[in-house]
Amino acid sequence: MGDNLAKRVAGGPRPPKSRQDGVVAGWCVTGACVAKNMNIRSSVGCANAAMLAVLMWLPLACSSSSKAEVVPDTPVEPLAYTVTEPGPFNCGHRVLETSYVPPGGLPARSIAVEIWYPSTVAEGEHPAYLHLFQDPLAWDDVVPATPAYPGGMPVLVHSHGHKGFPGNSARLMCHAASHGWLAVAPEHVGDTLGDAPDPLPLSSYIQRPLDVRAALDLLGALPASDPLATKADLSRVALSGHSFGTYSGWAVGGAAFDPAAVNAACIGKVVPGCSDAQIAALATDLSDPRPKALVLMAGAPRAFFKEGGYDAVTHPVLMMSGSLNPVGNDTIYKAVTKLDITWTEIDGGCHQLFGLGNTMLGGPECAVLSDEDGFAIVNPWVLAYLRYHTLDDRSAEVKGIVEGTTKLSPLVHVMHMTP
Repeated sequence: MGDNLAKRVAGGPRPPKSRQDGVVAGWCVTGACVAKNMNIRSSVGCANAAMLAVLMWLPLACSSSSKAEVVPDTPVEPLAYTVTEPGPFNCGHRVLETSYVPPGGLPARSIAVEIWYPSTVAEGEHPAYLHLFQDPLAWDDVVPATPAYPGGMPVLVHSHGHKGFPGNSARLMCHAASHGWLAVAPEHVGDTLGDAPDPLPLSSYIQRPLDVRAALDLLGALPASDPLATKADLSRVALSGHSFGTYSGWAVGGAAFDPAAVNAACIGKVVPGCSDAQIAALATDLSDPRPKALVLMAGAPRAFFKEGGYDAVTHPVLMMSGSLNPVGNDTIYKAVTKLDITWTEIDGGCHQLFGLGNTMLGGPECAVLSDEDGFAIVNPWVLAYLRYHTLDDRSAEVKGIVEGTTKLSPLVHVMHMTP
């Protein structure tokens, strides 16, 4: 199944030709840090970046650019492409910035917003997330394709995990972009690889869902001169979150907070930096009505949501987890009574199955399910769910996967419950 994901249908993205680069599971780790002192945005120093690469068994050598063919910008029907293969587009990538003022007396906040989008161009530079992880499947600042859908590009907004970064789930973002989606991920400043304290202050619980809202607002407010202006269809939005990004997802989806639990955590200093204004801010509406489906991967936050609070979410929810990384999805699944909820568990899956790759940052048991075989399960499953619930796709393939009559792999176990 991993081989299938690496193939490319006509006009879709393909990895660059083999070079003498360090490539593991689709990632290159750049050698720029050992060449000179770099200013890494998320405050990961050069020595720390090199140490992280060593810990992840990745070599520090990689070409910074390559060139592939340019695919003509011809009309396509993205729903005609199987979810198990890359779609008809290449994957473009950009980084923008936006600002907003959160409630609770918090200061104005500026965050980077990374965007992956369909393009017919496959040439130039590849993005290097954190100036460390080079992505050979994406191309920086290439011209966007003409939207393949009449209303514009459907949108997938993604929330990274605690001590994560926007490109942590880039394989999923590029898979969506290759099928005509615009994927967007805010950088949760104050909770990234280089700047996250332990424990997180209460402000992070306020800012995370509002970062998601700000990223969507940015897409709708791009100036006319921007190549992506008016290309996003904000009436067809889905949300994904990895690890602590699942907290962002539940909050954006409208899960009800428990004020008593928040107060207790503040009084006990389990969560530092509390103020009356911030506690009151958590009681306000941090949700966003635009995402019509939630995909919550490798996380099950329960501390601040009240009993029955998940049932306040009004849109379908897909929870995904790996059998080797039990996060508590069983508890949430048993607790809900009013949700259209699906729980998909993947045998041999570890925490980064939904991020950098199943073998990354895990023990030897995580190597049984390879990174490529993991991506070949997760990415098609998520795309099928997005198409089913956001685009009303009821094709045999998509319907079979989402409704459980078709198995992408014998490793996948699906439970589904409707109100």
